[in-house]
Amino acid sequence: MAEEVDILNLMIKDHCKIEELINKLDETTKEDFDSMKKAFQKFEWELEKHIFTEEKAIFTNYSPPDVSEGYKMLPELTNQHNYIVNKLNNWRKDIKNKKMLTDVYSFKEFIVNHRKFEEEKVYPKLNEFLSEEEKRHIIAKINEIV
Repeated sequence: MAEEVDILNLMIKDHCKIEELINKLDETTKEDFDSMKKAFQKFEWELEKHIFTEEKAIFTNYSPPDVSEGYKMLPELTNQHNYIVNKLNNWRKDIKNKKMLTDVYSFKEFIVNHRKFEEEKVYPKLNEFLSEEEKRHIIAKINEIV
């Protein structure tokens, strides 16, 4: 019997890494600028890779049979990703201007809620509608990126 391919488990590992990095970033905002800058750059890189992975590797292969039901979560996902990208852009400007980052804790809460949304609404839909072959293809793409 072939092993079922599960995108959720792979992306949960990525979510854990991102949450560890934002926790580190939150801690460094109480320290010096250089530590905070380093923590931000690592966090930013991993989060941008994660969003790229979802939007490119996953959704280019996703075409559910019932479009209205299958795509229900996409507007919310897109809004959340846009918010994340805008926040990263603003923080990048702050870093460039040698300013300490603010609102890290509230952004961390947003990231946790975003993770829950993906794990409860997005990935179960993908696992439901994608064939095993499509899942294997996506996981191969994710592994190339990650």
